[in-house]
Amino acid sequence: MENHDQGLIVPGQIDSLMKLRLILLFAESPWLRLSKVAAQQRLRESPWAIAEALEQLHAAGLLAGDERLGQSEYWLTTSPERRTRIERLARSFDDPQRRDELYALARAADDERRFRELGATYVHLSAIGEFDTPGF
Repeated sequence: MENHDQGLIVPGQIDSLMKLRLILLFAESPWLRLSKVAAQQRLRESPWAIAEALEQLHAAGLLAGDERLGQSEYWLTTSPERRTRIERLARSFDDPQRRDELYALARAADDERRFRELGATYVHLSAIGEFDTPGF
């Protein structure tokens, strides 16, 4: 079976089920423009989780965005290369067997992202403790 995630489902790109759901929503309707509130109404998930996922997808270059009247709006990137990769991912998702694999990849990417964040926090805290311990 072909691998159509094309490196999209990795930490820093699509690294959670929420981000996968959002990208697939935009891939289904490439003309769609959504605010954080509108995305929350469609997905019925935590507004904070959706807002964070949209911002991270925007930062990763998978979504474009704009601020209008104090509210951010997002849409699918206009980059031809990225759009092609996202379209392939969406087609792959249509295959039930491949869908399970993509869910597993997203969970693994989420675990790896959390592990990296935990490691960075540990290194940061270790460095603080090393320099802030009282002298003996």
